[in-house]
Amino acid sequence: MNLKEVLVKAYELQVSDIHFMPDCPVMFRKNGKMRIYSEEKILTSDMESILQVFLKKEHRERLEEQGEVDAAVTITGFSRLRVSIYKQMGSYGAVVHILSLEIPSPEELDLPSSILKFSKESKGLILINGEAGSGKTTTIASLLCQIVAEEAKNVITVENPVEYLLPHGIGMISQREVGSDTKTFAEAVKAAIRQDADVLYIGELSDTDTIFEALNFAEAGHLVFASMCTAGTEDTLHRLIDLFPEERRSQIRVQLAGVLKGIVTQQLLPRSDVEARSAVFEIMLPDKEIRMLLREGRISQILSIMENKNECGMQTMDDAVLSAYMKSRILEETAVNYARDKERMQRRMRIY
Repeated sequence: MNLKEVLVKAYELQVSDIHFMPDCPVMFRKNGKMRIYSEEKILTSDMESILQVFLKKEHRERLEEQGEVDAAVTITGFSRLRVSIYKQMGSYGAVVHILSLEIPSPEELDLPSSILKFSKESKGLILINGEAGSGKTTTIASLLCQIVAEEAKNVITVENPVEYLLPHGIGMISQREVGSDTKTFAEAVKAAIRQDADVLYIGELSDTDTIFEALNFAEAGHLVFASMCTAGTEDTLHRLIDLFPEERRSQIRVQLAGVLKGIVTQQLLPRSDVEARSAVFEIMLPDKEIRMLLREGRISQILSIMENKNECGMQTMDDAVLSAYMKSRILEETAVNYARDKERMQRRMRIY
């Protein structure tokens, strides 16, 4: 197996992920679907070569100790890659996610205006979420680049691993990787106040310590972008709050209601007109009514409020999916498959 040829072909075909597994052919994922690159099967010796190309000494040690490791590498003149390597059946498997060296602008991503406005915020917490591979990291990278291009601000990111290499502009960006630059997300977030950060990006909110420090950082008058693998506004809020012991949840709800500026959840849908995928966004922008529901723990009622406030820039995921269908970007089958309420989506499409 020629690794360079595989990478070049994947880049030419605009593949999102490459899968390597002993005794299997190389597999490409494009627009969410897997396909075989060639019939040639990968040898165990090929996997060892992949490890040597993609992993530094410290990553190799972590792989041997923990059984899996994530890393990011830049192939000069080609692309940046996020690599996930793991032990399996006495050998290794690997998934390589291709990132562009160029960070798309918000306009190129076709971000709604209510999301674009987040780059103008000076303080608070903004959550941009979605399933793995939904493009949330790209959205955040684009917004952060917009911020430093237009304002003299100090931006710090905490990631595992660092994916996009963000350029300086009028402002400056420091990128810290958990495991090599800092021990944990929580410690890095706590340290960001001493590092005079105006804007902080947290690559993953997955534990109570990191969430608590993020809320404190936002309460101190700074802007926080953070990401979670969640499926919607309600899921995000429940996940954030339910991670804490019951006796602390009321306090966390009050803190969230005070600092939250918005929750975005995105999906990538296969387009009907071209071989590509189109992003759709659920957008929650907390107003007085939503903040009250959040403080009181009536999270299940927030979605119905969002449905009636499209003029404020909010939209549910099903509204976004329906809009993509009405613009002929996606097929009827796609709209139903990606809808939260499939029966209601079918009824709404019949009306239009």
